[in-house]
Amino acid sequence: MSSDATTPDDTPNQTDVIPDSYGIHVMDEQIHVWQYRIDVAEPAGQWRFVETLDRTDDPKLSLEYASPMAPATDGYWIYSRSYDCELDCA
Repeated sequence: MSSDATTPDDTPNQTDVIPDSYGIHVMDEQIHVWQYRIDVAEPAGQWRFVETLDRTDDPKLSLEYASPMAPATDGYWIYSRSYDCELDCA
């Protein structure tokens, strides 16, 4: 089930970002979703946490113009222009 109660420490490190695009951190047990937003308070833009998805819920991600990054010890990042998720509710 998705939850946005706790903001993770794994902020995306990509700096050349399209506004309103997403950084998705895929790990063994969870997926953290971030969105790069520009607003009055942050005119240069800032990564903002969206939600955490539990991998046991079998989330299906739909991404557009996705760019996966090289795997690291704690998972891997995918950067995408759009993001949508559907959970397996069987």
